[in-house]
Amino acid sequence: IQRWKDKPFFLHLANYAVHTPIQALEAVAAKYRKDGKQDVNAKYAAMVESVDDSVGSVLKTLEELRLTENTVIIFTSDNGGLDNGGRPTENAPLRSGKGYAYEGGIRVPFIVRWPGVVPAGVVSDTPISSVDILPTIAAAAQVKLPPGHVVDGKSLLGHLKSGGKKNLKRDELFWHFPHYRHAPGPYSIIRKGDFKLIKFYEGTNELYDLKNDLGEQRNLAADHPDKVAELNKRLMAGLKRMGAKIPRPNPEYKTGKK
Repeated sequence: IQRWKDKPFFLHLANYAVHTPIQALEAVAAKYRKDGKQDVNAKYAAMVESVDDSVGSVLKTLEELRLTENTVIIFTSDNGGLDNGGRPTENAPLRSGKGYAYEGGIRVPFIVRWPGVVPAGVVSDTPISSVDILPTIAAAAQVKLPPGHVVDGKSLLGHLKSGGKKNLKRDELFWHFPHYRHAPGPYSIIRKGDFKLIKFYEGTNELYDLKNDLGEQRNLAADHPDKVAELNKRLMAGLKRMGAKIPRPNPEYKTGKK
């Protein structure tokens, strides 16, 4: 920041924390142990504090260089917290954690700071995704994206400037995880409005009304088969349009061959 203070700059700061292995500054972790937390939880809390300190040093540098009002800051995460029965963290009221299809795994913080442009203290309930970051930054910097370049996201600039009042004109988001990380295996997700459909390729479909069931405790798939069919059709059409690789059965596995 100091080197480029007189010119436009882009900084992507990706802290390793918070991540496994759960290792923290002992002096910081000790403070949380005094509050009664178990060792792994205390270390996790200390790692979060270290991230806060890192962000604080960036903000302080911008203030010292008088760049605060001319700099857009976006703070977010790539996954929900690692939640294994409350160790090392707890995502309640969201269900589950990192790697899973539930809100505890895919819902993350998204904070934007741009004094004088984005109103402070405003909370928006509009669903967004990390794919929106690129077009948002380009719009803020008044930079045109390359012609013919496929952009999955939408610029959030108008929404941010309006304090969340300007509609994004988008009512569905997609997630695709064709990997084997946790049971029941690969999955894809579509959220349209308040409804969220999880398609488990080696399991059953799950449908949730996030407005009334944020913790995803009531699977509505059996009660609303028409909604499941509608969302599944939109999901598969969207994945096909994007050229996503879809898991497919292994015929040799079915016949018992190795």
